[in-house]
Amino acid sequence: MTDFNKSYSVFWKYRVKPQQKLKFEFEYGRRGTWTKFFGKSDKYQGSLLNKWDDEVNTYILIDIWVNKQSYDDFIKMNQEKYNEISIAFEHLYSTEENMGSFISVQ
Repeated sequence: MTDFNKSYSVFWKYRVKPQQKLKFEFEYGRRGTWTKFFGKSDKYQGSLLNKWDDEVNTYILIDIWVNKQSYDDFIKMNQEKYNEISIAFEHLYSTEENMGSFISVQ
C-alpha cells in the first residue's frame, strides 16, 4: 500500500472534450500511458483521477511522488518523452491547468 503520509503531489485540472471522455479516462487513469511512463521511477507513488461532481467533463488528476526532488529529477531526465506524450493527448481536452504542487502534512 502506498504511504501518502509523506508525499509530494502535483494537481492538474482538465476540461475534457465530451466525445473523448472514455479515452481520457483510460490514458490518464491507473492503466494508461501516463501511469506506465511515471511508473518507470520507483519514486512515483501513483495517480488519482477524479471526475468533478459539480462541473461537467471536468477532472482533477493528482500525481503523487515520494518528494519534489524525485519528481523534478524524473521530469528533467525524461523531458522529451514527457513532451511527446503530452502533445499526443492534447486532442482529448479543451483546457489543462496546473493547479499547483503540494507537500503532505501529517
